[in-house]
Amino acid sequence: MSDANVNGNPDSTSPAQEPRHLRRALILWGVLSVIGIVLAITLTQFILPVSASDLGSADNFTIVVFTVLSVPVALFVFVFLGYSLFAFRTEGRPTEDGIPLQPRPLLQIGWLGITSVLCLFLVIWGMFAFYQETAAAAPNTLVVQVTGQQWMWTVNYPQYNASSSGAQVIELPVNRPVRFDVTSDDVLHGFAIRALGVRVDANPGEMSSTPLVTPTRIGNYTVVCVELCGLYHSYMWESVNVVSDAQFNAWITSQGGHL
Repeated sequence: MSDANVNGNPDSTSPAQEPRHLRRALILWGVLSVIGIVLAITLTQFILPVSASDLGSADNFTIVVFTVLSVPVALFVFVFLGYSLFAFRTEGRPTEDGIPLQPRPLLQIGWLGITSVLCLFLVIWGMFAFYQETAAAAPNTLVVQVTGQQWMWTVNYPQYNASSSGAQVIELPVNRPVRFDVTSDDVLHGFAIRALGVRVDANPGEMSSTPLVTPTRIGNYTVVCVELCGLYHSYMWESVNVVSDAQFNAWITSQGGHL
């Protein structure tokens, strides 16, 4: 009997015993995946920002779904790696070759099938979300023109001939669809209101429009620049106030606009 067999070295495991390792690793992976999915669903509720629009809610839900899907995939790698490190470790340099790998068509076909279904699901999810974002404009859509410059945002309301450039604030009515038309006067900026699910590049000399977004929660939020645009990039943020229709109309009037 070899020293490996005497010492109970895992490397001495016969090929007939090998499936036990696979079974143990799969059970461990399944248990940890269930625990990880539960934790992911629970913790994301505290980590994700409050949603204040239909797009914001869709973004948060997508993050939760993608996180749940990524947990078992990541744990598959970590569990099998960790199990291999502990179950097949040796002391010192190995003195003999390991057990030859045997082809397992079912495992190969299963892995290919699972990953293909997962990728197909993500593609369909993305296409469906894109279709929702490109829906036709509502008849009462509020158009907000935003111009980025180092290091501030200039905001105009062409339908009311009003501007908030002096107030350093974006005022929006609740439950009314909004479209942001965004451009830049100098360098590339990134216009983002995370709570509303809005994110679009502000390109010099080009007008980019966001999908329609409907603010659903009255409150104070923030627009920030998410593209490094110079020395005071981190100061390029302003308040976003979602208010009632009456408050929005009063604000438009106070800015010299016409209802």
